[in-house]
Amino acid sequence: MRSFGRLRRNGQVSMELTIGEHAGFCFGVRRAVDKAFACAGEALPCVTLGPLIHNPQEVARLEAAGVRSVDTLDQVEKGQTVIIRSHGVTPQVYAQCAERGIPVIDCTCPHVAHIHQLVREYSSDGGAVIIVGEADHPEVVGIAGWAHGEVFILPTRETAEKAVLPDRAIVVAQTTIRRDRFEDVLSVIRGKVMNLTVRMTICAATSKRQQEAESLSRTADVMIVVGGRNSSNTQKLLETCRLRCARAYQVETPEDVPAGVIRETDRVAITAGASTPQWLLEQVRERIAHDAT
Repeated sequence: MRSFGRLRRNGQVSMELTIGEHAGFCFGVRRAVDKAFACAGEALPCVTLGPLIHNPQEVARLEAAGVRSVDTLDQVEKGQTVIIRSHGVTPQVYAQCAERGIPVIDCTCPHVAHIHQLVREYSSDGGAVIIVGEADHPEVVGIAGWAHGEVFILPTRETAEKAVLPDRAIVVAQTTIRRDRFEDVLSVIRGKVMNLTVRMTICAATSKRQQEAESLSRTADVMIVVGGRNSSNTQKLLETCRLRCARAYQVETPEDVPAGVIRETDRVAITAGASTPQWLLEQVRERIAHDAT
């Protein structure tokens, strides 16, 4: 954790400000963003299949550099290369790129690619796959596409309780899901599937970020969670913080920092989702520090 100690207001010691050590870009996102900006620097005509990360400000920087996002392969122009984002894609996407002669730069996070391998190998004989995660999240959509047999996507304990599950299956987790939520859903699955193979696939960086957010929110008066509103892992961080800190807020930009909610003697802690760039995290810190002086 990076503590900036007590800030001063009118010469008097006031607000304490701390930033989580694990806040911001994870390895997979940093790798994808670095590769995309490298393509822009080399003037290689590239597009990303879907927004590269769930952060509008960083996506805007990429577009300004010449790397825009497209929704489908039909929007890829001749001569352009497609960047596969860290969330990964289905095998059908790779096949379609090959059929159309579209070059690919694969930025699938290695942790996600490992889940693809687990799912593909386990289901090769038709075995069922259970994914604990959000059905509409691109990572989960990609994982499901690698299964040969039935796929069950269970985001909550309630959906698991209602699901009719087979006698044999493998269960994996969306890499950014909260561990306590995964364990809660898993407890139901264990009671329904006789022959169950469990693979804990929550990313280590995600676990560390969530654990740190939990620790910070236990002692902070105010928690600020920086990240895109469409970022799943940022929302999960906010959920974690709100369980322990009543004054927890999500902000996407420095302008979103709520006015009048931070008191002079508060202990303020900042964390950020895996898709939040360092420059944006620093801008939020500066805004809070400025308002305190």
